[in-house]
Amino acid sequence: MSNNFLEPVDYCGCGDIGYLTTRSLTIALIQGPGKINNVPVYHCRTAACPKYTIPLKVAHRLDELAEIMEAAQNREMNFYWETAVADSEDDNAEKLVCLQAFLLKLEGRVYEDAKSILLIPGQAVIFHSLKDYSEYYILQCDPEENSSALCLSLAKFHHDKKDLTLADFHKLAEEGLVKELGVFAFEDVEEVLEEEFGNIV
Repeated sequence: MSNNFLEPVDYCGCGDIGYLTTRSLTIALIQGPGKINNVPVYHCRTAACPKYTIPLKVAHRLDELAEIMEAAQNREMNFYWETAVADSEDDNAEKLVCLQAFLLKLEGRVYEDAKSILLIPGQAVIFHSLKDYSEYYILQCDPEENSSALCLSLAKFHHDKKDLTLADFHKLAEEGLVKELGVFAFEDVEEVLEEEFGNIV
């Protein structure tokens, strides 16, 4: 597993359970205030809570990025991990980090026909249809594919309860009620989602 892998759940700065998400943070630079976007943090998902927790390895990386920004006289950049060295183990680990970052980007996303309702960081995103409220979709890393390629699968299922939980999904999967729609290369997933759900709102 990559050294940059982050656990999906930890603690928010308020002391409640925190879920991995991203936000923009202001940092102090020699040239003045700067901003780093898409920084992984833990937050309780309570809209009124202003606090969050920065994972230790993310804090170390923020220091490195601040030095890069100061050297380049930049005031704003997106968070990213240092590129892994190109042996097979580190290459696979880097792919997992890319997948984790991609799934985080889908949190709360709304399309014309569906919206993201449940994020399992680094693993999957569940979408709820806006046309048929019993219809759900799950986008997840496909474990059956060759490890040299990063692929995701999209599956569809129905559920009558209003509040879907991860346990509900696992039960439906065990009962064979989840229908796979296809397996797609990582670089094609954005296009597949727009074909399935319409444009991003």
